[in-house]
Amino acid sequence: MGKIPIFLLFLIKFLYAEEAQKCAWDNCHATDPDPNVITAHLIPHTHDDLGWIKTVDQYFWGAKPELVPVGVQYIYNTVVEELMKDPERRFSFAETGFLWRWWTSTTDKNREQFKYLIQNGQIEMIGGGWVQNDEATSHYVDIIDQMTLGLSRLIDLFGKCGKPVTGWQIDPFGHSREMANIYAQMNYTSLYFARIHYLEKEVRLKNKTLEFNWKASDDIKSNIFTGAFFNDNYGPPEGFCWDSLCGDDPIMDNEKLEEYNVKEKVDSFVAHVSKQAAHQTTNQVMLLMGSDFQYTNSNSWYVNLDKLIKYVNADKSKKVKVIYSTPACYTQAVKSRSPKLSTKIDDFFPYASGKHSYWTGYFTSRPAFKGMIRQASSMLQLAKQMESIINVDPTLDSPVTRLKEACGLVQHHDAVTGTAKENVTRDYEKQLAQAMSGVESVINDYMDTLNPDALKSNLVLCPLLNETICTPISNSDDFAVVIFNSHARYYNYTVRIPYKHESAVVKDFNKEVIKSQVVETFKVAQLNSTDQMPYEIHAFVLIPPLGYSTVFVSKGEKKVRKIKKNPSGNITITNEHLIATFDNRGYLTSLQNRTTGLVKSIRQEFFYYEGIDSKDDQPSGAYIFRPKSQQPIAFDSKIELEVVKGSVTNEVRQRINPYVSQIVRLPKNKNYIEFEWIVGPIPKEFKNPVTKEFVTRYTTEINSKNVSYTDSNGRQVMKRYFDGATSFDYDDTEPVAGNYYPITSFGYIKDDKNQFSVITDRAQGMMANDGVVEIMLHRRCFYDDHFGVEEALDEPGKDGRGLVAKGKHIVLFTDLEESAAQLRPLVIENFHQPVLAFYNNRNMEKFEFNRHLESPTRLREFPLWLHFLTVEKVKNPMNNSTFLFRFEHIYHNDSAESAKYAVPQILDLDKLFGPNKFDLSEKIALGGNKKHLETVKNRFDRKKGNIYELRPSEILTLLVSK
Repeated sequence: MGKIPIFLLFLIKFLYAEEAQKCAWDNCHATDPDPNVITAHLIPHTHDDLGWIKTVDQYFWGAKPELVPVGVQYIYNTVVEELMKDPERRFSFAETGFLWRWWTSTTDKNREQFKYLIQNGQIEMIGGGWVQNDEATSHYVDIIDQMTLGLSRLIDLFGKCGKPVTGWQIDPFGHSREMANIYAQMNYTSLYFARIHYLEKEVRLKNKTLEFNWKASDDIKSNIFTGAFFNDNYGPPEGFCWDSLCGDDPIMDNEKLEEYNVKEKVDSFVAHVSKQAAHQTTNQVMLLMGSDFQYTNSNSWYVNLDKLIKYVNADKSKKVKVIYSTPACYTQAVKSRSPKLSTKIDDFFPYASGKHSYWTGYFTSRPAFKGMIRQASSMLQLAKQMESIINVDPTLDSPVTRLKEACGLVQHHDAVTGTAKENVTRDYEKQLAQAMSGVESVINDYMDTLNPDALKSNLVLCPLLNETICTPISNSDDFAVVIFNSHARYYNYTVRIPYKHESAVVKDFNKEVIKSQVVETFKVAQLNSTDQMPYEIHAFVLIPPLGYSTVFVSKGEKKVRKIKKNPSGNITITNEHLIATFDNRGYLTSLQNRTTGLVKSIRQEFFYYEGIDSKDDQPSGAYIFRPKSQQPIAFDSKIELEVVKGSVTNEVRQRINPYVSQIVRLPKNKNYIEFEWIVGPIPKEFKNPVTKEFVTRYTTEINSKNVSYTDSNGRQVMKRYFDGATSFDYDDTEPVAGNYYPITSFGYIKDDKNQFSVITDRAQGMMANDGVVEIMLHRRCFYDDHFGVEEALDEPGKDGRGLVAKGKHIVLFTDLEESAAQLRPLVIENFHQPVLAFYNNRNMEKFEFNRHLESPTRLREFPLWLHFLTVEKVKNPMNNSTFLFRFEHIYHNDSAESAKYAVPQILDLDKLFGPNKFDLSEKIALGGNKKHLETVKNRFDRKKGNIYELRPSEILTLLVSK
């Protein structure tokens, strides 16, 4: 390519200088002022999945054309080329993850032209996150992180025009109230999407309520203008798709040649516009001109769009004006008409595209991957904290940045959902694992910086600790373990450390012996690995807030207490708070509170559903859950039991069958019970394999009737009705699948006295009715469900027998009056687990020399109501010590019981952070890229200096300098 003339470079730079920028929302084409004329807003766009049928990088480069013949790099190239031809043209790009790939691999000329197009309003950045995240299975912390990553790149590249105002969630499979709340707190003016339940869609079309005001939070009164698309997709009207992937005729406008079709095309287009306008409250119509990976050849699109505008506008009798537009311009046009909008206060789950197509399977699909994502999230928060504490400037190639990008990538709505092809999921896992391994160097840099007079730390991580595998210490008698706590409260819990001997002595950083117990590893054929160590040390530790502490392990002389195997009669285990009783078959029957003496009946069992197979038009698959029977099949095999009792560990181990095992545990000094389940490999018949979806059921005496409660992305609580819906008349076409809801972190049932809650360690699906809570744990589907992935959800696992998933539920009964006080802090505590790093060197004196074995006090322990959500160092050319802080009031005023906890609280930064004084704190919007918009209904009160008032459920985002 030839070089751009120097004078043109100067001209371009002048045009997109900050003061000369005219962003898309400031440069809208005029709509028709006549109220009898419909203005049709053409929105050229492309929806580009960061992985699905192909990996994210295969999609970008255009590799594997036999799978999908597209390349995102060509979309950017050709869109830029076409827009530069005509300043009237517009385009909207969404996913920053792809933009960044293009930006770092394209030419200077293309970058300069793209900036020019952004800053003269021809390109609008919409959404703005690294990906278009899922809304059922993504946790709110991870959503905020991936949005922050994408938005920070956009503002770095484009200044004020890199601050999106349009939420763009057009492809996720259902929509959450908390996602709307997040967009509202990021100062977005609108939110658009395509997929809503087919019955709700019918109601909204009939009532002209496709566009509405979404009341996203009762506590902070957040609202956002929201629009659902007229079509059941995010593509163009039928007959008007001019991409190379489409088969529609172009507009042929030479009357001297055959196939002339201008009148036919104009009439067809006007008919569609008129039909759509009849279902909307204003005379403004949005038309999505694009779809999945379209505009690889942009010329074919723009040539025809130009003609469509020309010929429709030429016929004034049609009463339709067509303009190039963007989502922000369309929003402005609608709002300028002051429409009377309905209000929505719930969400859009479950999503169904037809009577038997409930998209509730993906709540659980690929559970091991979902668990890995949660583990990576823990490591990311820790790594960001470490970088901030030692004041490391962020760089584009640092381990923390790579982990941010990997964690952002897997929030994509075909990643964390488990709805990508197997090969693509393995690529996600590879990228995530490589990024997680980089935290090892972050930890060592952190330790070496805090201990400048000590020798190098040389700590190592063990990614398979949950399988009792840690190769670096597999042959060691003595070693040190440094335990890192990313929470702003003390971590007081039991950690489990693999060990080769049956006896151990564990000492803390002061060399004082701490409570510990060595137990035999739970051996199950499902996790048959030669690397698994024979024993586990269970040590009860106390780790300071945002800090670390060291424990030392050495070989002991006391023999491990023998495990009772297959004991007869009823069995009980106890801790300081509870007594758990099991019947003579090995099933849990009750929990007794040792303080009050009250006994709660509970039974926990495993079942499985058989899924509809390929002979039906709608089988179960990666997206869809559709069982053959509405009652699951019980496992009737005899349970093999092991009972472990001791000063730290009290648990019952259950081998239920070759596919299901479990440890039921009463953790030391906790008022809840844990169920650590191991499910898989789900069996596969040699001929005509049968889809199987494994669930666990908790049966209680809670008189919950048909009402239950699930979290929205781990945050707000949504009230759910069994066999009911709030926005349309419920149709009982799928009695089980239609009653499944997503739980990202927790769900519960209650009556007028008691509450029964389940906290999960990953996203799953839940159904509840009349005292019974059912949660899907794992699924293996042998037929494609016909929604595009074109592959069965048949995870082979390491050995080809099928994937094994291991996870944990925390279960607690609470008095209704105290339910909020107990559940919310416990959810926060268990979201991010501590990270263990190991030092394996026979000379422990080298490790201890001049080293702080416990981190110095950095801050006061946060009060129970306050969550230190995130912290990270940010670029600031004026001040290298600038940080992005987020603080959250964890209580929500979502029930009468929570009212006494959901009250305004005072946050005094100087008091909490003690000697780490802050020079200045500036409140900004949740995304970290805009000033915070204060209104009467939604504001943060600043008392004075660095003192703020937080209302219930508020997140305070601050730029802080030191």
